[in-house]
Amino acid sequence: MTETPLRRTHRLTPTAHADESGQTTAEYALLTGAIALLVAAVTAWATSTGKIGRLLDAVFNYLTKAIS
Repeated sequence: MTETPLRRTHRLTPTAHADESGQTTAEYALLTGAIALLVAAVTAWATSTGKIGRLLDAVFNYLTKAIS
């Protein structure tokens, strides 16, 4: 049986059942990167507004009052 161009193309074309084992890892990596960027942006904003210092002061004041 001779191989026609259509059969040759079909043989070389990936099927729907191709190996996608690394896809989940790549998706997790992209999601982790996006979360890291979001955390960095929120941290930069909170640091520039002084909210972190006020929050820590409030927490330490509450703890010292609770211990005393």
